[in-house]
Amino acid sequence: MSPAVKPDHHETSLADAHRFARVDEEGHVFALSQNAGEGDAQPSAQADTQPSAEADAQESAPADAQESAQADAQQSDAAETYVGQFSGASADEALQYFTRKFDELFNRALLLRARVAAGADSAKALKESAQHIGKELAEGVWVGDVAALKALLEQLSTEIDARGAVEQAQAEEVLVEHLAIRERIVAEAEVLAGSDPSTQHWKSAQARMNELFEAWKGEQKKPPRLTKAQEDPYWKRFRSARNLFEKNRRAFFATRDKEHGEIKAAKERLIAEAEQLQESDDYGSTTKAYHRLMDEWKALGRGARKTDDAQWTRFRAAQDVFFGARDKVNAETDAEYAENLTVKLQLLEQLEALLPFENPEASRDDYQALLARWDAAGRVPRQDMKSTEGRLKRVQDAFRDAEAAHWRKTDPETIARQNSMLSQLDETIAGLERDLDAAQASGDTRSIEKAQEALDARRSWRDMLK
Repeated sequence: MSPAVKPDHHETSLADAHRFARVDEEGHVFALSQNAGEGDAQPSAQADTQPSAEADAQESAPADAQESAQADAQQSDAAETYVGQFSGASADEALQYFTRKFDELFNRALLLRARVAAGADSAKALKESAQHIGKELAEGVWVGDVAALKALLEQLSTEIDARGAVEQAQAEEVLVEHLAIRERIVAEAEVLAGSDPSTQHWKSAQARMNELFEAWKGEQKKPPRLTKAQEDPYWKRFRSARNLFEKNRRAFFATRDKEHGEIKAAKERLIAEAEQLQESDDYGSTTKAYHRLMDEWKALGRGARKTDDAQWTRFRAAQDVFFGARDKVNAETDAEYAENLTVKLQLLEQLEALLPFENPEASRDDYQALLARWDAAGRVPRQDMKSTEGRLKRVQDAFRDAEAAHWRKTDPETIARQNSMLSQLDETIAGLERDLDAAQASGDTRSIEKAQEALDARRSWRDMLK
């Protein structure tokens, strides 16, 4: 314990003991009036627990002698209170024996004062200790400075009450914080319970709800404990939120289990159809059928993970059988078509050498002959089909464009229309030239510019037609 709160020590001196009590010739001790307890005098507790020497002395003395001594004391001096007897010893020894009992009680009060100063216990515990000491003091008859001890106990009672008021204020602040924590726990539980079951992440939500329940139980163990009236409103809300959460969770999983059962049954049908098709050698239509089955499988969504994974393994195995056989046949076919690819690549080089088709009529025979050889060459491997067909299409598009352009240039009707328009433009240009000459003769600058613009426009059109 810190020196600042080290308890003092009280010891009643022999001189003080003689001031507070007297001893008669037979060792009977009487407390004097200034130190007597309140109310009627009663034998002290110490008198009931005398040392063996005193007990032996009392046993040897006639009982009527002890009773006579007590009666004489009460009759002779009402201000004295009988304490007890310590026979077979001197008066000083008898007083010291009974002052030790009082000093023990006083020193307990001093220890209590040190505890109050150090703040070692709660105000409630300190108050109970003070009351216990005060009760012992009031119920016994003592040899010592009882008034000083009473004053000390009164002082301690005042200090303990002040400490109790501080603790009460602190407890109220802690209580407010406890209630705020309960409110946060309940509010979060209500949010979890009120979430949309279809979008709730149930695994993490369940874990969080369990954490909130553990937090609630932890708060219940922290002082100060809430009263039933304080805790019940929060507990009812929390319990209601947990019940709603569990209800929604059970309903969600019941619905999901039903959906998973329906998905499982639907996928079993798809698996059965896939297994029926796995030996088919009609590769074109069966490939389309497997694509349809895959689309239906995806549209069903996921079932229970363990079941769904097992079903997918079976469904995929049936596809692998079919596509493995198809790929094997395609590989054999592609090997046969490899020579065709070599021929067609040579033909593509010859066709591309004809570009550009400046005179399609002169190139027509060579072009048609190469196309005939292309058709006769047969199919190419699947992986080369797109690239070869793309190169051929570019050549064919170029030839068609060249033919169209050549036809437009050589079409008699087009040429006739063109000549007619040229004749009309020639007549218009001749007239505009005369208008320009007239304007220049007049010297009108604006008329000259206007005539020149019209003439230039018509000449431009004529050049385009030619």
